[in-house]
Amino acid sequence: MAWYKVGKESSMKDGDLMKTKVNETEVLLIKIKDKIYATSCYCTHEDYDLSEGFVDDGKLICPNHFATFEPADGSVVSPPEGSGDISPLKSYKVKSENGEIFVEVT
Repeated sequence: MAWYKVGKESSMKDGDLMKTKVNETEVLLIKIKDKIYATSCYCTHEDYDLSEGFVDDGKLICPNHFATFEPADGSVVSPPEGSGDISPLKSYKVKSENGEIFVEVT
């Protein structure tokens, strides 16, 4: 497992979503109250790009059908409107060193 530099902490403010690519893997960075999380980039309902979503009350919301995810572990908080259960997002480890953001991608 390797750590990859994906950006600068100073480039994100609270509530920001930033899509980045590590090798062939697209990763979504989410900043909430000075903590950065990383998940897969697409909603497990209809593969909608979550970088176009938003953060509300510390949760990641898909803009398509409003599925809600926990940024810390990718778990489903609530499924999309009018739909049944969906899978959680993949979650990645994140660390910061000297103002740089690193993500561990396997």
